[in-house]
Amino acid sequence: MIEDVYEPLARFRDEFRQKFAALARDKFVELARRAGVDVAANRALVKTIRALRRQASSARTKKLICGLLIALGFVGAAAAAIGAATVGERSPEDMGWLVLLAVAGVILGIAMIPLFSNVSGALKAIERRIDAKMSEAWRQMEPMNRLYTWDLTPRLIEATVPRLAFDPYFTAARLDSLRSHFGWSDGFNNGKSITFAQSGEINGNPFVFGQYLDMQWGEKTYYGHKEISWTEWEEDSEGRRHRVTRYETLTASVTKPIPEYGEHKLLIYGNDAAPNLSFTHRPSGLTGAEGGLCGSIRKRWRLSRLKAYSRNLDDDSNFTLMSNQEFETWFHTKDRDNEVEFRLLFTPVAQTQMLALMKDTSVGYGDDFTFLKRKRINMLLSKHLDEATIDTDPSRFRNWDYDAAFAYFMKFNERYFKDAYFSLAPLLAIPLYQQTRMHEDIWKGVVGRDPSSFWEHEAIANYYGDASFRHPSSITRNILKTRLVRREGGESTVAVTAYGYCGEDRVDYESVYGGDGNWHDVAVHWTEYLPVERTSEMCLSEAGGETDEFRARAQAASARAFRRSILSYLKVQNA
Repeated sequence: MIEDVYEPLARFRDEFRQKFAALARDKFVELARRAGVDVAANRALVKTIRALRRQASSARTKKLICGLLIALGFVGAAAAAIGAATVGERSPEDMGWLVLLAVAGVILGIAMIPLFSNVSGALKAIERRIDAKMSEAWRQMEPMNRLYTWDLTPRLIEATVPRLAFDPYFTAARLDSLRSHFGWSDGFNNGKSITFAQSGEINGNPFVFGQYLDMQWGEKTYYGHKEISWTEWEEDSEGRRHRVTRYETLTASVTKPIPEYGEHKLLIYGNDAAPNLSFTHRPSGLTGAEGGLCGSIRKRWRLSRLKAYSRNLDDDSNFTLMSNQEFETWFHTKDRDNEVEFRLLFTPVAQTQMLALMKDTSVGYGDDFTFLKRKRINMLLSKHLDEATIDTDPSRFRNWDYDAAFAYFMKFNERYFKDAYFSLAPLLAIPLYQQTRMHEDIWKGVVGRDPSSFWEHEAIANYYGDASFRHPSSITRNILKTRLVRREGGESTVAVTAYGYCGEDRVDYESVYGGDGNWHDVAVHWTEYLPVERTSEMCLSEAGGETDEFRARAQAASARAFRRSILSYLKVQNA
């Protein structure tokens, strides 16, 4: 029987972290064995390359010194010759020194030229050897570089944490389940473009990590300047008047809207537990404040406000303070709308585990998360998730150095696991969530090769980059939105519309009062951002569904990609 993950903080600290690291090490060794990498030969070759790089660095230094001495010699000789030829009386002794310096400079410059040439030749020879050795090292590691896959890291996490499973890609069926059964709204995606999505399930309940790009209107201040001058009469110390010209630079500014783009990440989770409950938890700011005077004052103040809110009978809230006041102070969910279901969800065990998560910063990230529950939908956002890398692109593991590849492989995967685990940890801290399983999923079995969702379509489009879709006049980043045009025989044609902005030069004239006592119009140039869009077509097919004809078309296309079990290619853009 598969066990639930209770005490998520302690399990990570005492078990999962070490287990994952061991599995990752074993996987790397297995890949090297399957690829037939000669580790000893690669290490010897890398050692040679590093020695050659040190030689090249030394040769560059010598080349620089020789070049400086050549320049110093000839520049010094020229300066001495110019000094000797300068019109004016000079003593014989001074003339002798100038001539001597000119001759010495010429001799130094000429003497350094052969040495400079020799060092340059030696450096080029070393660089050719480095290139050759690097090519050999890449050939040694290429069989292993081809074995890295998109699902490598998720599979390691599955093998580490019970009841946790990841999908090969975010299917339309998974998205439809979130919508139809749990109440997720696609309205969230309005004005946003998905750049990566990783879906899965915890004991049959669906989740998805999403990374998205959005645009908000910000402001930019533009400045303009104008030079003015005027004449004034001024009296000197002797009482005489004379004209004086004054100068001033006038500055004007205007503030105009400008599109600002940002990338964000979130976790969405569907669960039938407490289906009528909604609440909001935001970071308390108490993590790390344990034992301090300021932290103690802050906690007492928060608790006093909660007590006052609980005693207030004049509003429609049914908020009632729980006996665990420490949990209430930290979790602080004044907007919860169903006290019975809140208590069913946050049993004493759940309260203890959630508190442990929020207080800890030595193993996890503490209370850095926002937890939004809206009926059956849960959304989690956190500082550490926003800073995390959730894209598992296997190309990042490619390397010509076996030991460097191993070090990066371990560092990336261990960080990925920690970031993903502690994003899920607030959910794992609630036992009822793991004990409640979506009824339809009990009989569903493993996710098959279902059609991919529009989240995956947008992620694939963003993988190509907005430069592949943008309007020629666009000068900003683009929000890429997709629409399924048709799906036939396992192949999908998707319309990709890039929404961006072109820039039109504008001029405003602002009146500025000058020191001459007059108002002056100062020109301020600014850019007006106007929307532009362009629609192109992208074709894709999930692994196992593409035909030989589709693969041939993809191979012939100018832009194609294989990403997370989905092969795609771009059609010629339409204006």
